[in-house]
Amino acid sequence: MADSQNNNAYAVFGDATYEITSQWEFDAALRYDEDRRQNTTDTPTEFLPAASAYTGEVRKVVYSATQPKGTLRFKANEDWTVYGGWSRGFRSGGFNQTGVGEVARANGVLGVNDTFQAEIADTYEVGVKGQMFERRLTVDADVFHTQSRNGYFFVYIAADSTQNLGNLSATYKGAELALTGRPTDRIDLYASYGYTDSRITAMADPTVIGNQAPLVSKNTANAGIQYRQPLADDLNGTIRVDYQEIGRTWWEPYNITSRNPVSLVDLRMGVQAQRWTVTAWSKNLTNKIYNAEFSPGNVGGSGFLWRALPRRYGLDLDYRF
Repeated sequence: MADSQNNNAYAVFGDATYEITSQWEFDAALRYDEDRRQNTTDTPTEFLPAASAYTGEVRKVVYSATQPKGTLRFKANEDWTVYGGWSRGFRSGGFNQTGVGEVARANGVLGVNDTFQAEIADTYEVGVKGQMFERRLTVDADVFHTQSRNGYFFVYIAADSTQNLGNLSATYKGAELALTGRPTDRIDLYASYGYTDSRITAMADPTVIGNQAPLVSKNTANAGIQYRQPLADDLNGTIRVDYQEIGRTWWEPYNITSRNPVSLVDLRMGVQAQRWTVTAWSKNLTNKIYNAEFSPGNVGGSGFLWRALPRRYGLDLDYRF
């Protein structure tokens, strides 16, 4: 099976800010995207799964959207700002393999067609940003509500060995909190936590309505520390440790399979001079073995599995001319 594609996309964007008073500010933005996609079927006709498909068939689709955004900010003082706003996001649609929609339905997979639709998401957000203790502690917190229409979900169909995208709609509600501290001139600390409650609101298979949306972790957390140490007149050493906790993640709309929480550690150690920096690093320092992607495929069929990268390490050299 083979398809070829020719895609052309463009976008225009504008932004304007109006200072109502010395404390109040309103920002308005507008973006327009247009994505013209063309798919040509290169598969020989005798191997096409759909009777209506044929070699050389050309399919054309245009995806476009206007995306407004408005944000109102209140600057209480030099250290604290409160904001609220609404925005619309767009993610273009595209083509699955020619004839895959017929194969998907024959194998009990609903919501997958020869094309997948563009996603539109409307988000409302309220947040606060501030600094305390002579600006040694920074606080960033917000709550949000997102309504997504025609979001993506991934599925592997074993019957024709194809990887495809389908569409579903979902609501996402959550909150985020990030703290950054500098207790001394040599130490930087940070920690953040995110909570997202996702619920599927519409799909070709109505039995999934109310389930958690795929690939959305309800809880995520990050923490880290960086220490700087002078080594000589023009040399400084740094060491940084980053920790990430990814909560339980459902792989598919039916909420049959999920990944347990994953804990990851990254490490960076470096030496900096006025014009050069040498940094040794390791990602996934503890060599955590886990799955980055999984699809159970059609009912009773084989699944598609993709392992996450194991421990990696390297050395970076930066020189400023």
